[in-house]
Amino acid sequence: MRTFSFIISAFIASTNLFAQDSLPKIYPDVYGLRIGIDVVKASRNFWDKDYKGLEFNADYRYNKKWYLAAEAGFEDRFKEDDQLSYTTTGMFLKLGAERNFHQNWLDMDNLIYVGGRYGLSYHNQTLHSYRVNTGNAYFDEEMQYPELKSTGLMAHWLELVVGIKVEVANNLYVGMNARLKGLFYQTQPEGFENLYYPGFGQKYSGNIGVGFGYTVSYMIPFKKKFNTVKTDRALIRK
Repeated sequence: MRTFSFIISAFIASTNLFAQDSLPKIYPDVYGLRIGIDVVKASRNFWDKDYKGLEFNADYRYNKKWYLAAEAGFEDRFKEDDQLSYTTTGMFLKLGAERNFHQNWLDMDNLIYVGGRYGLSYHNQTLHSYRVNTGNAYFDEEMQYPELKSTGLMAHWLELVVGIKVEVANNLYVGMNARLKGLFYQTQPEGFENLYYPGFGQKYSGNIGVGFGYTVSYMIPFKKKFNTVKTDRALIRK
């Protein structure tokens, strides 16, 4: 009888120990508006005398995985090389969404995301000079200085965005992203073509462009949704 009582007591004790090792853990999912700036464009104002510009970015957490996102800003860029010189100045806006594929542990809030943007720009372009090919090897190419200004130009494009955002302090994030862009509509300057698009940059092969960005942003929390998971006591101690 004593042996039977000992077995029952040991079973109950081991059950309690197992239950204690699996503890409930409550952690929040934070929902809010994250606002930031592209540090590359901002810093370029100091080291590139031919560039002025800023890009602000924002995202809002719609649900557990999806975020609404936007960027807006302006650029004023002068470019000169052996063949031509021009200035492009204007504003841009990008709207879209992104999905977080990173599985955060407990109260972490980092992102590895893929998303898309619809972008548009409204800009002016001034062609200062260009070199004319004379077709004769014995004569220099002629440089023309038309100071040709075109206003009210527009461009529309789509972007595929891949990036990360890491929380380095409470509600403070740093991030980086890469973008593949496809231009699908534009209004051309009279007698020439668009050479640069604010927010899009310079196009390369056909209507394709690429871009990279580094951001610093701050989360303004609006609400929290609390989740409960069972966590091993040993993991909590670690």
